[in-house]
Amino acid sequence: MRRIIHTGACLLLMVCMVACSLFPNNGPNGEPRRTDDYTLNSERRDLNQQILKNPGSFRENSPNDYTLTASVNVSHENGADYITYEILVNEVRVPMDNVIQSFALNSSMINNVNASELLNSNVHNTHETSLGPDKEPLGLSLSRGYTLKPETEIDSSIIHAYEDMYIKISYGPNEDRTEDYFHLKAKPSSEVIEYMKAWSEDK
Repeated sequence: MRRIIHTGACLLLMVCMVACSLFPNNGPNGEPRRTDDYTLNSERRDLNQQILKNPGSFRENSPNDYTLTASVNVSHENGADYITYEILVNEVRVPMDNVIQSFALNSSMINNVNASELLNSNVHNTHETSLGPDKEPLGLSLSRGYTLKPETEIDSSIIHAYEDMYIKISYGPNEDRTEDYFHLKAKPSSEVIEYMKAWSEDK
């Protein structure tokens, strides 16, 4: 009896050692390390090119295979106003391996926030995040906050631009990636609606 337990323990140890040697770069929950070619620069180039040269590639309706939502909020912290954007992929109806999310804002927003660029992406993640029907995680979000300039420096055109979000969602194996592009209006919170009252359409 002792010998059987010992043999089983040794076998389990060997399996663990082999697994660790074969998959040394897995994430804390077993996520495989990313092997795709997506980078912040490639996402920036791609979104900019689509916006400038192929605006028709952006859909304004929800996808069939998952739910995509966009929202925007304003908060006041440490003496400054912040505007925060978030996108959420959930209610997934198909397997989505290695999900990459990126978004950019209306280009005129660069005049209203203290930021060097308006792109945000989870492409810096070292491990894959995959979604699937009734699987954990149930959704994947991406958000970024920008410090708003003082009200005296903000262009009144912000009222027409702040909701615009150009979004790219890509997923699937390296040899067969799906790339979806969306132009959505971020849903404003009550705080945003109140904040934007300072810039009426006729101002």
